[in-house]
Amino acid sequence: MERLKAIIIAIVIGSLLGGFFMFLILGYFKSNTGPGSAFMDSLGVLPDTTPNSITADSSANGNAAYKAADDIDNTRRNAIVRAADKVGPAVVSLSVIQVVHTRSSSPLGNDFWGFLFLPPPSRERKVLSLGSGVIINPEGYILTNNHVVEGAKEIKVTLISGDEYPGRMIGTDPVTDLAVVKIIADKPVKFPNVVLGDSDDMIIGEWAIAIGNPFGYLLEDPKPTVTVGVISATNRDIKPEEGMKAVYRKMIQTDASINPGNSGGPLVNALGEVIGINTFIFTSGRGSEGIGFAVPINRAKLVINDLLKFGEVVKAWIGLNVHSITPDIAQSLDISTNHGLIISSVSDNSPAARAGLIPGDLLLKVGKSEMKSVADWDEMVTYARAGRALGLNILRNSKEFSIVVVPEEIPSRVAPAKTDKFGLKVAEITPGVASFADITDRQGVMVIGAVDTSWAAGWGLREDDIIRQIGRRKIENLDDYIDIMAKIGRGYRLVFMIQRNGKIIPVQVIT
Repeated sequence: MERLKAIIIAIVIGSLLGGFFMFLILGYFKSNTGPGSAFMDSLGVLPDTTPNSITADSSANGNAAYKAADDIDNTRRNAIVRAADKVGPAVVSLSVIQVVHTRSSSPLGNDFWGFLFLPPPSRERKVLSLGSGVIINPEGYILTNNHVVEGAKEIKVTLISGDEYPGRMIGTDPVTDLAVVKIIADKPVKFPNVVLGDSDDMIIGEWAIAIGNPFGYLLEDPKPTVTVGVISATNRDIKPEEGMKAVYRKMIQTDASINPGNSGGPLVNALGEVIGINTFIFTSGRGSEGIGFAVPINRAKLVINDLLKFGEVVKAWIGLNVHSITPDIAQSLDISTNHGLIISSVSDNSPAARAGLIPGDLLLKVGKSEMKSVADWDEMVTYARAGRALGLNILRNSKEFSIVVVPEEIPSRVAPAKTDKFGLKVAEITPGVASFADITDRQGVMVIGAVDTSWAAGWGLREDDIIRQIGRRKIENLDDYIDIMAKIGRGYRLVFMIQRNGKIIPVQVIT
């Protein structure tokens, strides 16, 4: 009996020990210290390798990796990237075909054809130019530079998607160097468009993003190029060159690269709002030197409104001239301040005269804008509109008061006008035109423009020039001018005697 008990106890103890070692081998009991650990190592069993621990570690590492990737992606997609994504679809490439009229020269000299009593042979030459533009509303109206589309006979618009459409000129303004083009589609299309921001709210040093297509059609990909810089300065006035039509005033300066082909594209802030239209760069070579200029969008808004309504900018006439106050002038007129501008003359029968302004008045402000220089007044005149009243602060006899002036349409626009067979547009010199031009002699005609791509467009005559004489024939009036020009054939050299800025100068033209 005792022997049987001993056998049973041995079996139980053996079973327990066997189970214990079995659990140790399977890893249910782990120990990193002491003899048990060495024993397990000898069996080739490694600690902390259970399926649960592996799963937990993998999950933690994966979450960390995903979080890091998200953080990097958020960092990459910064405000500049988002602004470019927002504006990019509305940026277009413009391919413009212009027609240039040329006269063939003779190897025997310029007078060869005249010696044979024949006009020099003429021909038309097509010139391809490239630029950028930006869609400003869903109907497909595009804002760009005037110099991009000036004289265009054909305009092709390419969207970021690669779709191509013909474009139609709506209107241009050479003075501000802006133009509006309309996309012509066979069926109604809602085009992507930008948001026009507030260029008066710019901060010097904030991000500036220039978007355009500097390569034109050299690349098959129509997607625009993005360059980044900052707003370097504001209110930059560019000195005009002789014969320059455009007046670049209060321009935005940026170091974002504006390369050839970028002209007409948008300058964008970090919010994805258009704050300017890229126009030109200053460079001593052929590359960008980090000095680019853009037309402020607030100025462009006024131009856009006129171009959409009238096809041109309808400027206004006020009828006064101003001069900066020098110490000598201040002393002579007993003026105690050097602020403001002195009114040097007031045209008869002008809005300024009817408002009661007189020479010698001191112009201090127009609205809220202080008049610190003649350029400030020129800025006001450029963007004045007929019928839109201006409040002027005037100092007269040491007393300051306000006067309201209501600008009127420029007299030459409402005067009788005709276009000669060479494309030159001229107007009768009415009493209003004479007052506007500050002249007393009403003989002759006033130049008010020329048809694009016409012969007259290359004559070098300017708006507001007064043609007094053609060859030896004096011009009496509008009908006299048209009668004379109708009798002149093509291919002849003529000398126009014109009055410009108070001086009589000769201008040679070839008909």
